[in-house]
Amino acid sequence: MLYSSLEISSIFILFCAFAMGGILKGATGAGSPLVTIPVLAIFFDAKLAVILMCIPNLISNSAQIVQYRNSANSIIFSVKFAVAGGIGCLAGTIVLASMETSFIQFLVGTSTLGYVLVRLLKPKKQISSSLTLFLTPLIGLLGGLVQGSCGISAPVALSFLNALNLKRESFIFSISCFFFSMALVQILTVHLLGLLTITIIFLGILSIIPQIAFMPVGNYLIKKFSAQTFDKVILLFLIILSVKILSELIGF
Repeated sequence: MLYSSLEISSIFILFCAFAMGGILKGATGAGSPLVTIPVLAIFFDAKLAVILMCIPNLISNSAQIVQYRNSANSIIFSVKFAVAGGIGCLAGTIVLASMETSFIQFLVGTSTLGYVLVRLLKPKKQISSSLTLFLTPLIGLLGGLVQGSCGISAPVALSFLNALNLKRESFIFSISCFFFSMALVQILTVHLLGLLTITIIFLGILSIIPQIAFMPVGNYLIKKFSAQTFDKVILLFLIILSVKILSELIGF
């Protein structure tokens, strides 16, 4: 774990992990933890990866909220979804603090594979307005619980928002509110639980640099190459990461 030492090799791995997350976030508007957390879980510690991700999540999503504030499809929907996510994240973070690192690693690996499976199945069914009203707090709570416990709520949250067929700008605003709320709650919770050290705060602030710096790269790549090609590369990379994580758990 990286709570007290700052080796050059560790800084390099952190830089690469957050740079890759920035590329994905720049291309899609969300999903940075999908890449960053599995990479950090492989090289460091799954619990550390989840906690470390909070600070750059808070900063990058607050920036996107400001950038896309005029593109909100429904402020009430976004706030309701974000509040439910924050409540769920509180419970998930308490679970995170009490879980063994190996089980968190298992959750990271399986959640990553879950996201890949959802993307490969490509569910096209659109959710009706009445059903959206009912599901929003439930999906928000579930997504927050998953986010708080293993840092990867994409299989839940992104799948739900994709089913609403929002415009890209509205999608980014809503998901940014959701992740901002959870990041804020998780930072406060891990601080109260004594898990947020000075080293983690420093690394979290430092990590926002490669994430933001490489977001324009993702925006460029999604325009340069087809969305299908980009998706295939990302999904293949996520499969490799998740298999690596899970194989380490069973001793391969």
